[in-house]
Amino acid sequence: MIEDQTQTVPRDAGGVHASVMDCIQVNLGVLADRFHGTDTHLRLGAPLRFDVRPLDSSPGALPTVEPELDERLAAAARLLGLATSERGAGDLTGGPLYAVADAFALPWGPYFERQHMEHSFLVLDEEDPDRATVVDAYHNDTEWGPARPGWHSYPRDELDAHLAGAGLRLFDVEPCTPGVPPAPETNREHLTAAETHAARDRYVEAYREHPDPKVSVERLTLETWLLARDRALHAAWQCADPQAKAADRARDHAQAWAGFAEQVYVGLRRVRRDRPAPDLYGPLADLLAEDAELAERSAA
Repeated sequence: MIEDQTQTVPRDAGGVHASVMDCIQVNLGVLADRFHGTDTHLRLGAPLRFDVRPLDSSPGALPTVEPELDERLAAAARLLGLATSERGAGDLTGGPLYAVADAFALPWGPYFERQHMEHSFLVLDEEDPDRATVVDAYHNDTEWGPARPGWHSYPRDELDAHLAGAGLRLFDVEPCTPGVPPAPETNREHLTAAETHAARDRYVEAYREHPDPKVSVERLTLETWLLARDRALHAAWQCADPQAKAADRARDHAQAWAGFAEQVYVGLRRVRRDRPAPDLYGPLADLLAEDAELAERSAA
């Protein structure tokens, strides 16, 4: 059993709004605030994004709004002023390092030996060369228990053993000059290019028409969780930026997404019991249309 000396830290570890970021963003946010000052991480919420890609390469694959890791790193450079360079996966020295690995192998989280998914964390050196500190600011309530921001001190060799075969990617991170958050006009152009009416319709119909309702609602549960967090982060950015134009509307919209994400989770529980889910796809289409309206209001 790996030795774990754990201390919990406040929910907003490192000053970040952990409960409105996903598990890949949040630890980049910690580094951004460390290098560039409090609330730099909120710049990740400036674009109101809806970029869709196929979930995998199989025919008829469901679409997803979940960015790939390289997209997250590009956003960190553009919005947070963080320069990342990948190093060999076997060298955990010389932190702080930004790391991404399979959450199934990470013993401090609720996904340990339960769920395969990419998850980020930071690795820091300790005075003792035989130990390493893991910092993970992720905040979420999962079906296996809560994930909360914290730091964990491990013997280095035992941590290495857990990470072996976990698809570990390690990055050195340095500050560069922070970029200016995208102006509302940039947000509008981004949405106009990526979130046309036809694109929204295709996204909704792919889930509505999928032949296996369990597969569709299972994936939609994650999709709406991601979209709800992204809209909550956008609202947090709007509320913190004195030049933002739609803070109240963004806050209300984020709350609507959060409520819908809960509805989808209830629907998932129903289809897992072979019961029909309520209509999830009409409300999904409505909320996606309201995204574009919010972007227009921000740019007005």
